[in-house]
Amino acid sequence: MAVLTISRDIGSGGLELARRTAELTNYRIADKTVIEHIMREYGFVNFDKSYESSGSFFSAEEELTERTLSFLDQVLRAIAKTDNCIIVGRGGFAPLTGFTDAIHVRVTAPFSVRVDRVMRENDISNRFDAEQLVNRKDKARRGFLARYYGMRWEDSSPFDLVVDADTFGIEAIAQMLADTVTRLQKKKPNPPSVRDIVVDPILYEVAQKKLAETFETEKDL
Repeated sequence: MAVLTISRDIGSGGLELARRTAELTNYRIADKTVIEHIMREYGFVNFDKSYESSGSFFSAEEELTERTLSFLDQVLRAIAKTDNCIIVGRGGFAPLTGFTDAIHVRVTAPFSVRVDRVMRENDISNRFDAEQLVNRKDKARRGFLARYYGMRWEDSSPFDLVVDADTFGIEAIAQMLADTVTRLQKKKPNPPSVRDIVVDPILYEVAQKKLAETFETEKDL
């Protein structure tokens, strides 16, 4: 049993990697959509009224309140406790740092490759517009980690693996992660384990429920 977190540069193929790894391991994916559904069902009433009209908890420009960030951490930990899942983005590695059965992966790719993917997968015909989008998303993610976790996006130390998907290929990386998960499943984890995380039982049930549901596929943004 293990939990994977996948952090990725926009357009690097991280979401595709998560999906392929999930196919190989029979793991469930917790991406932005799933996480947001959990947050809304369990605790939407706890959010400031400003979120009621925002449409999303994860707008790149929005500033999270301290309470919202604490709640996000609780949700990520509840998801991890369900085990056998892949958490994509949302700084998922940060609140799960130190757990011996949590594997943290960061996926990168050259800027030009990322722009190509963003254009292809999001029907963007103007390359300059795509480059601006990639730069804006990069800036937002760096700002999120720096502001709320005191971490630098360029810092590789929190990750067990930092890999260029363009160099190694999605299939090869997914196979390696699947093999790693298989090895971990054969041995008892040393403490602290994600299984020992203490969360609200109701939140845990909501996380299990939403992970079992099917939502519209998220784009790799």
